[in-house]
Amino acid sequence: MTAPYCVRPLAPDDFPQASRLLARRWSREADCGRPADHERDYALILPLRTGGHPQLDGLFEDERLVAMWEVDPTSPGPGWSTSERRERSVCLFLLYTDPAHRHAGRLVSLWLTDHFARAPRPPVWLRCSIPDDRLAAHITGTWGWQKVRQEGDRHLLQLPPQLKLHLDLLIAGPPVCAAPGGSIRPPALARTDHS
Repeated sequence: MTAPYCVRPLAPDDFPQASRLLARRWSREADCGRPADHERDYALILPLRTGGHPQLDGLFEDERLVAMWEVDPTSPGPGWSTSERRERSVCLFLLYTDPAHRHAGRLVSLWLTDHFARAPRPPVWLRCSIPDDRLAAHITGTWGWQKVRQEGDRHLLQLPPQLKLHLDLLIAGPPVCAAPGGSIRPPALARTDHS
């Protein structure tokens, strides 16, 4: 039996699926009365179309892209203290999930904690910084993240890397690889929020 899900880096051939995933998210955001930054979101996947190499990974179910994300090992994101910034951590910079796939965010969270726990020098934390109250509540309540505190309008969340035995029966992916060496997005696309 093969795992029903697969994780792999996105490639130029994945651009059409990434575009459709964004379109489904934009539609969902509009239905919920929330604004979406179409230009920013599209610019993040544009390197796929132009043959660049964005730092995006994807979760696929039967070859259908159900989530895509980017991690940044150079910073835990905005809002973290100086002492917290000294700890080895990886920032979940963005995570876009298919609104029709209710558990994609939880699956990605499980895979990331297991993936980084297997690294030669695992980070202490997987972190993110969320400006939206409802999204932060969803991530802590459904995806299992821990809320550290609120700094201004940002919710600081984290997860410890932990081995998830037998996760490979559910999600197939690269065994162990180092976190990406940093984001190559143009400065105009640098984000201070999380989706």
